[in-house]
Amino acid sequence: MVAAKKAFLTLAALAAMVVPAIAASVDHGKASNFVIWAFLSLCGLIVVAQVVPLIRKINEDVAMTAEKARLKRQQESH
Repeated sequence: MVAAKKAFLTLAALAAMVVPAIAASVDHGKASNFVIWAFLSLCGLIVVAQVVPLIRKINEDVAMTAEKARLKRQQESH
């Protein structure tokens, strides 16, 4: 119940922050929009480059753990 309450409060706080963010994103015709989007894209690539190896490592660990459990069950059954 506590986790649901925290999740609800977090979502409510995020929803309250969306309105000012949308209002601030009105295009004023500035020429720097391309530069901003290029910078944000670069930041996104950096984040992806950090997360992909982590996900691969987690998948390898899961596979290794499953293999160890399978071998342990196999040895116990003999």
